[in-house]
Amino acid sequence: MSPERLRATLATHGGWLLAAALAGSALLAGWAPLARVDLLAYDNLEPLSRPALAAPDAVVVAVDEATLEALGRWPWNRAVHAELIDRLSASGVRAIGMPLLFSEDAPGDRELAAALAASGRVVLPVAPRAAEGKGGGVGELLPNPILAPKAAALGHVDVALDADGLARRTFARAGTEHAHWSAFALATLEVAARAGDPGGGGIDARREGGLRHVGASLPWVREGELLLPVPDAHAQPPTLSYHSLLEQPARVRELAGRTVFIGVTAAGMDGGLATPASLAGKPMAAVEFHARAYEALRSGTVYRSAPALLPAGLALALAVAAAALVGRSRRSAALVLGALATLPPATSVLALGSLQLWIPPTAGWLTLALGGLLWLLRRLQRTHGSLIRARHDADATLRSITDAVITIDEQGRVTMINPVAERLTGLGRAAARGRTLGELLEDFSAEAGAASDAARDALARRQSVRLPEPLRWRAPDGSARALRMTAAPIGEGGEGGEGGVIVLSDVTETLAITARLQHEATHDLLTGLPNRALLLDRLQQALAGAVRRGSLVALLFVDLDRFKRINDSLGHYVGDEVLRVVAERLQAAVRAGDTVARWGGDEFIVLMDNLADHGAVVAVARKLIDLLEREVETTGGTGIVLSCSVGISIGPQDSADAQTLLSMADKAMYRAKMEGGSRYTFYGPEMNTWSRDRLSMEAALRRGLTNREFELFYQPQIDIANGRLAGLESLIRWNRPERGLVRPDEFIPAAEESGIIRNIGAWAIHEAAGQAARWNRDGLLGVPLAVNVSARQCSDMAIVDTIRATLAETGLAPRMFKVELTESTAMRDPERAAELLRSIHALGAGIAVDDFGTGYSSLSLLKRFPISELKIDKSFVGDIASDSDDAAIVRSTIALAHGLGIEVVAEGVETESQLAFLARHGCNSAQGFLFAKPLPAGEIRAWLETPPPHVERAVRNSRREA
Repeated sequence: MSPERLRATLATHGGWLLAAALAGSALLAGWAPLARVDLLAYDNLEPLSRPALAAPDAVVVAVDEATLEALGRWPWNRAVHAELIDRLSASGVRAIGMPLLFSEDAPGDRELAAALAASGRVVLPVAPRAAEGKGGGVGELLPNPILAPKAAALGHVDVALDADGLARRTFARAGTEHAHWSAFALATLEVAARAGDPGGGGIDARREGGLRHVGASLPWVREGELLLPVPDAHAQPPTLSYHSLLEQPARVRELAGRTVFIGVTAAGMDGGLATPASLAGKPMAAVEFHARAYEALRSGTVYRSAPALLPAGLALALAVAAAALVGRSRRSAALVLGALATLPPATSVLALGSLQLWIPPTAGWLTLALGGLLWLLRRLQRTHGSLIRARHDADATLRSITDAVITIDEQGRVTMINPVAERLTGLGRAAARGRTLGELLEDFSAEAGAASDAARDALARRQSVRLPEPLRWRAPDGSARALRMTAAPIGEGGEGGEGGVIVLSDVTETLAITARLQHEATHDLLTGLPNRALLLDRLQQALAGAVRRGSLVALLFVDLDRFKRINDSLGHYVGDEVLRVVAERLQAAVRAGDTVARWGGDEFIVLMDNLADHGAVVAVARKLIDLLEREVETTGGTGIVLSCSVGISIGPQDSADAQTLLSMADKAMYRAKMEGGSRYTFYGPEMNTWSRDRLSMEAALRRGLTNREFELFYQPQIDIANGRLAGLESLIRWNRPERGLVRPDEFIPAAEESGIIRNIGAWAIHEAAGQAARWNRDGLLGVPLAVNVSARQCSDMAIVDTIRATLAETGLAPRMFKVELTESTAMRDPERAAELLRSIHALGAGIAVDDFGTGYSSLSLLKRFPISELKIDKSFVGDIASDSDDAAIVRSTIALAHGLGIEVVAEGVETESQLAFLARHGCNSAQGFLFAKPLPAGEIRAWLETPPPHVERAVRNSRREA
């Protein structure tokens, strides 16, 4: 065990060990009070362990008062004793014990000696006597020399007196210097046992009689403790008068086979022995004591005392048990100690009954008493310490708690306030004590009366009371606070009541946070505008009011055009800044009572209530568009010009349902965006049909992609110089079930809007490259194949990975693959487009710009982008023979492209005159209905071998005209 654990164990259980040590020491030291209690315990416990005894065998023949009166003064002539012994011997008694001292010569000794010798069963006493002289010591008082040799045995009559002065024990052997004399009762028992043997020869019977002188300081030695049973009436031997046996010889015959003890019982002649039985009466005569000792020896009910170490050890065991049990069950410590207190007497009773061993119980009791007292004292000490700590903790808690605490008595007067309450009131404890609660609070809160009523209610009802609303509090420093008040009683009330406690919790910040959270739950965090939830609530209220008043409600659904470009090119932080500016401008454009809400992303909604007609709505819509088209100056110095599309629905004219009205405004906004943006559009019933058709087409597109309903057609590009095939452009077609072939301009916008164009475009790239690879393996294709890509596909770099993976999978040479994108797609985000096209060019694929001149044409486009081919839109080619402007544009475009090393392809060539103009100005290639319309893969296969004759004829004619 470690030293720390040992110290902890001693601190917890040391009291019990100390109690056991003290009890053991008292026991070993023979402490008189402890011994007296043990003797008292013996007197009460021994009868409990004793078995039922047979009737006594011994009979006491008493020299009583009647005998003295009849025979005269004591001592008598010893011949009288001889006569009685002769009669008793003749009657056949087993043994005769005469605890009468015949140490001096007297008349009748010879007659008595003769009777003793004739009987052979008489035991005479040996008594200890203090030796004379300076040396002290103890001598032996024996019968005189005439009588001693004639006795059957001599036995000592030494009786030990216990600490309480009572006689309970004698000793099996005792004597001066050596324990050579048997106890008188034991000697008598031994004589009775050999009854019938002739002659004397008893125990030391022939030792010289008289006083045996001893040397100086020789001790009286005792051996073999005989602890006798507690005297009781049942074990008392019968007593016959000495005189009655002399007067009535016939009675002697009644004693045949029994043991007779002859002794003095008359008052004044025998001092007697104080025994436990003497507490209730007179002392016991010595002859009766020896007779009882004889009966105890005969019945085997004599005991011996246990060594002092045994009860000391048992006391230690009790201490250990008490330490363990009391420590575990402190609440039932008294029951545990009571149970343990029964163990010492129970052990004593069991030992007496089974082992004839007396184990004193008082050491155990003393251990439990001392240990329990020490344990109780320690517990009280701990409890006292705990109370002190609890008081300190409570005081520290009151001082450190963030709530203000005020205690009041049963009359409502303040008894204590903690430091927080001191700061709230500006008063110290002493100044606040004795005031009523109302007097304390009235200077700081207008609700002091309600607070006092709540406190009185709590004291009267004996339960906690909380004010429903916080107290408005004006602190001494002038700050406004909100305090939540709770009043609770202390104790049971009445005379035993201890008053109550008032707790004032500062909820100022909590209320502010709650208000802020409520605002955030109904407002957009970025712009501070109402969010969807608040807008819907206000819209429902506005519609209900409009129905009652007969007025109108307008919803303006505002969506910023091409806002994604700002986030993608300048970053979301710039986009957030722009949205905040938009929110401010929208609020500036509407009336004070109107609501501007952010619907999500770049969408806003304006709610206008209590309108008489559409005029105000139109004015606000125009104002919104005008304000948003003004340049926005961002933090980085970038000027951004915005535009917006506005969809308008009118309630309850269009609908009285809030969700339906919002959906209508959304559809109107979308129609405005599809019409080019930067405009407003009122909702019309036909928009529902248009929206349903659009949703139906989006679903059909997804099914078509899954069901492989799409097909690529191919339109040839002809080299104007020689009439040979210069390339192919793949064009997607949709074989929609039950509708037949659908042209791209009918479904591509829906695919772009829904985002499915990415999947369709990826399919077109893979299908075109796969077809070209198959033609190559057949030895047919020797010209590049172009695939159109959409703006959605160019919004990120994923298309680069698609092209790379497709070329690797199909094995098509990159130079045989060409990507076409429109000029407007390239100019939507020039920086991103440049990065994308450079990545595609790095794969080895060609890049063609379609519809050149129809969008935001920029000469820098041709320089910055890795373009290999420029395609002139058919809108310029159609009138080049008759329109000088178109002709000039085409000539300039061809010259510019050739100057930069870029080939030129003219689209929409339908006449030989157009082809002749292009040939005259050096255009490289042409495609159009003059040569062929877009053809499916099966039909275009013949073009890969040899173009049809009409192609060569058209080229030849154009060169002739040129």
